[in-house]
Amino acid sequence: MDIFLKTISAVNDATRVNILAFIKENSSVCVCDVENSFEMIQSRISRHLKILKDAGFLKVERKGKWAYYSIRTPLDIFRQNILKEITSLELDLPKLNNGCKMEEKKVLVMCTGNSCRSIIGEALINAKIDGVKAYSCGVAPSGRVNPNAKKVLQDNGIWDDAYHSKHLDALSDIEFDLVVTVCDHAKESCPMFPKKVKTIHVGFEDPDGKEFDAFVDTYKEIEKVLLKEVQDALSR
Repeated sequence: MDIFLKTISAVNDATRVNILAFIKENSSVCVCDVENSFEMIQSRISRHLKILKDAGFLKVERKGKWAYYSIRTPLDIFRQNILKEITSLELDLPKLNNGCKMEEKKVLVMCTGNSCRSIIGEALINAKIDGVKAYSCGVAPSGRVNPNAKKVLQDNGIWDDAYHSKHLDALSDIEFDLVVTVCDHAKESCPMFPKKVKTIHVGFEDPDGKEFDAFVDTYKEIEKVLLKEVQDALSR
């Protein structure tokens, strides 16, 4: 029953239905191909791909540092029928826009709940450092972005609706060039990665539970301190 419900839940989302049809149409695609074609940030694409993979629709193959997805074979009758129904919808799918952004450095910002500091750090790196793609996660994600963290990013014009609280598992397809912990708990709990990755710690006081002014101060401190530390670490 659990796998049945997981399968139904996986295709109960318009974006995932389109991604599944897109992969079937193009045989084998890199996660970056999906990102470029759907014009969606990689962390969100990776989350959708993981759900489809866990539901038994996709298989993944690593080629160097990139993950390539294709329809799982053999596919059981139940999933074959679902895929057949999706194909019959004649969806308006994007054209394959391939070409992985090999030149981009991938940076992961980690804290405990992934609701304040790491979200602000992710957004600032993406907005202020060229040639770097930032992501964030929590060792014990809260599942929500603090409203004041969202507001301070909106006020500075760098909020993106794709930013959300998540666990490292949601980013398992990405090979990072640098991992930054921004709280002591994340530093102590930082997981082992499949390949050796440079890790630095740049701690900030948690503004959670405080007034909005505390979030403004945290934003300014992260902008002043974290960006330079990230650039220095990537240049070494």
